[in-house]
Amino acid sequence: MLGEYKVGRCTRQCYALKRPLRGGEWYYSVVVEDGDDFKRREYSAEGWSEPPENAVGWWKSRMPADDEKKLVLAPPAVLVDLLRQMDQVPNREKSRFLLALMLMRRRVVKAAAPAQEQRDEVEYLRVEVATTGEVIEIPIPTITRGEADSLKDELNELLYCEAEEELDEESSSEEHESQPPAGASK
Repeated sequence: MLGEYKVGRCTRQCYALKRPLRGGEWYYSVVVEDGDDFKRREYSAEGWSEPPENAVGWWKSRMPADDEKKLVLAPPAVLVDLLRQMDQVPNREKSRFLLALMLMRRRVVKAAAPAQEQRDEVEYLRVEVATTGEVIEIPIPTITRGEADSLKDELNELLYCEAEEELDEESSSEEHESQPPAGASK
């Protein structure tokens, strides 16, 4: 079983050049071993040559531009409803499986005990909704490397919506709370 490690958020500073990362700039994030701990460091594209020797992993990202709207994840209850509803949508098995894994990572659902019977020689991931105890079964699909980017884009479109501007005191919060995130249904 894999352990779980805490890694900090983006530092927004280039570790090599000792300067802030600019909006829209490409950068590399690196997780390095530091004794018994792990540290995260960011490197601007110009400050990057290769991962440090003690790197555990690294990835390339882009700082959001200053004028970009922030995207927020839909609320957990909406995501669990989406997980249930995707069972009825053809050709969404792979997206549904990835959504279940993402919800496990966020601890919205947890792994449930395996079913006693084997059906149709299909392997299932069984998850339990943390708030209700409901068990949901998701067939485990085969996902190829070539499908990864399109599935990631599909999930991002379903799960994230633009953050609303802060409400002024005169607007009704009830009016805004009843709006579901883009891609989600009530």
